[in-house]
Amino acid sequence: MAWRYKQRWMADQLRKAVRFSPVVVLTGARQTGKSTLLREETPFKDWQYLNLDDLDLLSLAEKRPEELLALSNRLIVDEVQRSPNFLLAVKQAVDRDRTRRVVLSGSANLLLMKSVSETLAGRAVYFDLFPFSLGEEKEKAFTDWISRLPGPAFPKSLGPVEPVPEFSLFRGFLPPVTFLADEDEVAAWWQGYIRTYLERDLRDLSQISSLPDFRRLMGLLALRNGQILKQSELARDAGLSQPTTGRYINLLEISGLLVKLMPYSRNISKRIIKSPKAYWIDPGLVCALAGYRKIQGVAPSFKGPWFESLIFLNLLILARTVGGELFYFRTQGGKEREVDFILETANRVIAVEVKYADKIGMRDAENLRFLRDLLPNWGAGLIIYNGPEVKTLGENIHAVPWGMI
Repeated sequence: MAWRYKQRWMADQLRKAVRFSPVVVLTGARQTGKSTLLREETPFKDWQYLNLDDLDLLSLAEKRPEELLALSNRLIVDEVQRSPNFLLAVKQAVDRDRTRRVVLSGSANLLLMKSVSETLAGRAVYFDLFPFSLGEEKEKAFTDWISRLPGPAFPKSLGPVEPVPEFSLFRGFLPPVTFLADEDEVAAWWQGYIRTYLERDLRDLSQISSLPDFRRLMGLLALRNGQILKQSELARDAGLSQPTTGRYINLLEISGLLVKLMPYSRNISKRIIKSPKAYWIDPGLVCALAGYRKIQGVAPSFKGPWFESLIFLNLLILARTVGGELFYFRTQGGKEREVDFILETANRVIAVEVKYADKIGMRDAENLRFLRDLLPNWGAGLIIYNGPEVKTLGENIHAVPWGMI
């Protein structure tokens, strides 16, 4: 498949942001497509573009930043984390001229966000770019289907729908890998990606005492993808101290590869779990970190969480696009109740269960009905599954095929 640019849903948010904010900060994991977006989307493709991976530009940013800023009053500076001192010059420039616009982009979130937050307070807005959503990969325009719930938001049936293609899960949704069609090429790409992250980005972020220990922890987190984060258990299994384990997890989070999903607790008096869940941002990355090099080798027990990671990615992108927040729900003590995801937008809750199954029955909606009766701000409940039909499972509770998100 030949490379071509696929439009990103976030582009509209960036366009709106530069209308009122002198500085826009775009971060995300390596290879999510930040540089490509800024070089392909209007109006940014017509702005002056600088990449501080260029050592001459980096030297100028450090020694004479005003010369770079004088190039244009519409400026994109990529890999800006390589020159934290440059940010002070940006602050001074936008303070002198509030019509100036600067987009700062980078992958190493720790250095970038710390410097930006301290130097550009009140002058910048922030965005995270994730891998492709299903819709972006298929080159579909963004549709806010969440706002149409409850009600006749979906057709009764999609007709013939294929089960979720395991190759897509194995391959993943980072833009460069979506153009590969061979299993061996995909496996090699992910191994190179992981090595690049370990060897390059970690040098930017922090000193890692043992790369093999860090890599082992990543593998253990991949096998626990979507589970409640139990740091003491991880430390024991990885043979690391708890402080070291916590620091390594934080590095993964701030570099944009791992997301801590917090529990939902608003308007709930029940006893609920307080610990976060941990999700990797891409199902292909999860698979590679878990050690799978072939689709046929993927264990059946891995496939449910694998599918859930795909839905997590898409709901996370949806939440960020519509200005909502994503959580999970789980009670503790007695009969535990759990709902995989809760999307809250405008004080309205959409609860989502994920089932790696091609058939869904009324019993599968039991926890959604429990939560519906518990929440005053209930909007709708969805079960996203691997079958072809839309089914009504109760008042404002529906089962929908994965392909509809």
